[in-house]
Amino acid sequence: MILVLIIAISSVLTACTDRSGNQNTVFEDMEAAFQRSNLQSSNIGLFSKTATGDSISYGECGSGVIIEKRGEVYYALTAAHVVSAENAQVLVFTVNTEMKTDQIPGIQYNVLSREVYESMYTANVEYVSSRDDLAVISFSSDEELSVVTIADEDPEKDDRIMCIGNPQNEWFAVSYGRVTSGIQKFGESQGFPSNAMSHTAYMHVGSSGGAAINDQMKLVGITPGGYYSADGKAFKSGMLIPVSEIKTCLDEWNQK
Repeated sequence: MILVLIIAISSVLTACTDRSGNQNTVFEDMEAAFQRSNLQSSNIGLFSKTATGDSISYGECGSGVIIEKRGEVYYALTAAHVVSAENAQVLVFTVNTEMKTDQIPGIQYNVLSREVYESMYTANVEYVSSRDDLAVISFSSDEELSVVTIADEDPEKDDRIMCIGNPQNEWFAVSYGRVTSGIQKFGESQGFPSNAMSHTAYMHVGSSGGAAINDQMKLVGITPGGYYSADGKAFKSGMLIPVSEIKTCLDEWNQK
């Protein structure tokens, strides 16, 4: 089994493949509650932009969730490794961003159009936790986007959750599962250690930083990564950084 910090070079758009595990599970009552809540727009996607001379490249795709709004400034949680590229801008897209693609001669995949990247918001990295794979970012927008409520307590083993993110560039995808462990160490060998809990909701590259939501439509975790089979093809389990760790990160940010 291999550990995956779920980020990817994301200019190329691919279809999700081989979702082993419980990828077909849908908790219909949670799905209906999510649709009623309008929380879809609290979720965001992230890219990095690096300029070298006259050359511009776009790197990691990740996810995030909005936790606060002050005027036209939104604050969101994501995974620290999603915003860790040196000398790179962090770009934010929302559910309202039109993800247009171009066909590149000689390449079998479509890629995002340059105008899509240019339409994204530039984010500021406000705080990076030294304890967990968590970061707070901000961006300005006149869009009316939702703000998620953070739960009071960590989820418990066997609690139902839904995870929202951008796995393999399937924008704002939702997967369902259950928490399967208490808090354990995760990501230390990759340089982004976290105190996290395992679960069965599917995720893949691009899911990092995404939200885990409970039955009450409250935030109970942030995705740092997951586990796959030794060949990297079969999903084994996802991980979430729980509320207690999130609140520690936010307390540190507010005190800095």
